[in-house]
Amino acid sequence: MEDRRYLKTHPWITFQYGPHLNQLWAKLGEAYSKCQHLAGIPIKPAIAQDLASFVLTKGSLATVAIEGNTLTEREAQQILNEGKQLPPSQDYLEQEIRNVARALDTIDNEGRGSPGFELSAAWLKEQNIKVLDGLEVANGVVPGEYTTQSLVVGSYRAAPPEDVPYLVDRLCDWLNESFIKPSQDPDLSEDVRFYHAFFGAVIGHLYSVWIHPFGDGNGRTARLLEVAILAHSGVVPWVASNLLSDHYNRTRTRYYQKLAAASQKNDIDGLVQYAAEGLVDMLREQIDRVRSHQVLIAWESYVHERFHGEPAGKAKERRLKMVLTMETGKRYTQADIRHLNIELAELYAGHETRIITRDLRALEALGLVRMHENKTWSSNAEIMSAFMPIPQKL
Repeated sequence: MEDRRYLKTHPWITFQYGPHLNQLWAKLGEAYSKCQHLAGIPIKPAIAQDLASFVLTKGSLATVAIEGNTLTEREAQQILNEGKQLPPSQDYLEQEIRNVARALDTIDNEGRGSPGFELSAAWLKEQNIKVLDGLEVANGVVPGEYTTQSLVVGSYRAAPPEDVPYLVDRLCDWLNESFIKPSQDPDLSEDVRFYHAFFGAVIGHLYSVWIHPFGDGNGRTARLLEVAILAHSGVVPWVASNLLSDHYNRTRTRYYQKLAAASQKNDIDGLVQYAAEGLVDMLREQIDRVRSHQVLIAWESYVHERFHGEPAGKAKERRLKMVLTMETGKRYTQADIRHLNIELAELYAGHETRIITRDLRALEALGLVRMHENKTWSSNAEIMSAFMPIPQKL
């Protein structure tokens, strides 16, 4: 092997990794199972689109927030989904998240349509150009070009700049042969492909950060690589491909601790275990979100079924609007119900409270609402979850 300086300065960059933790494999088995579950849940196209948009927004915000972007989740939604523009003094915050969102959207589209993904130095450079597009960068930083200066990030000194081209080429070859190609191999079982995709994504992320090939935007570029490997595997649904960044952002201190321990203590397994645990937690959240949509759809269908034999008229209109407006698990007084939304307020305008009481009693007779001891009322949507397992502490 050539006498490279990084061998002395960065001995942890070995291009070798063999996981051996039993607990890790247990978590990965659970993550694979939940990915399969998530991919197989039937939901309406409009809801699927809303979920994909939600995940894109969360992933984009998490990726830039890790680097210090201070946008709130609501602001991110307004920028990406409603066309909001920030004042000139904050336009860089907007530009950062738009850059990442566009890059993620491209990865999603390519993951759905392209026959395969092969990592290359050119691909990494392209992502770096995308994340830095339109942003001010320090002198000497050229988006998409390798750094020629020694970089220090916090207490971490990046790989020697003269070794960067060699290291990136080796990284691409290693990830392609050991992880990416197996993750896309139709002759392998889907669980084995998933394991290769997960390891390739997390290890690719780690090595990209270790090498730190660009003058700026390395973290964002590394996390885009992570998403791309998962999304192109064909065994990880898009709404799951983009979850790890959110996990890293929520646990940012631990994220940096695990990255540091991977080089300082050679504890790569610790980082991989941390990522696996986070992926499982994020998948649970997504499954719960999708399940709540399913329950809502089933409830709406059941309500209309129960109303099928009811005579048409104003009373039916009020009662149907009332029960479908009540949030599951929330209790309401009669005064609350009158003002649940503008439509109900208009329907009950000029009517006495006894009309609301009559409507509630009629809905109770249909089994659609319940009255509680303190004279509050709630929808009976919980019956849609009658066969759900008893929640357990996870």
